[in-house]
Amino acid sequence: MKLNLIITRVFLVLLALATLNIAVQAILDPQVIFDNVQVQLGNLTARNSVRALYGGVNLAFGLFWLYAAFRQQTMGLTLALLYTGGFAVGRILSLIMDGMPDAFAMQWLVTESVFALGAAGLLFWNAKKPTASSTAFSH
Repeated sequence: MKLNLIITRVFLVLLALATLNIAVQAILDPQVIFDNVQVQLGNLTARNSVRALYGGVNLAFGLFWLYAAFRQQTMGLTLALLYTGGFAVGRILSLIMDGMPDAFAMQWLVTESVFALGAAGLLFWNAKKPTASSTAFSH
């Protein structure tokens, strides 16, 4: 098995596990997600929204990344780049517009940026076509 395929699979499985962890927490206790940013969910509609967005959406993405790790690596990496890159861009814009957040938000900025850059790098690596000289001895 090619090294880039193994690394891509591991990357997508790790992203899936991280996302599924958030999803399970949000589904079981939506307040846990918002305790990290000192926000109280004051009504049922707020809890419902957190279960839907942080729970349901992350559950769907996490399950897709598990599938993609073994069947649709390029699509999985593309979604990973868009998902984590979108979060990173939003956090960077907040840094510029709002100032420095606490350590929790900065940890997520680093995590999301690493996953976005990893996805971009793997997409580039996996898209590279072998040259004639690199395949000459592979037969």
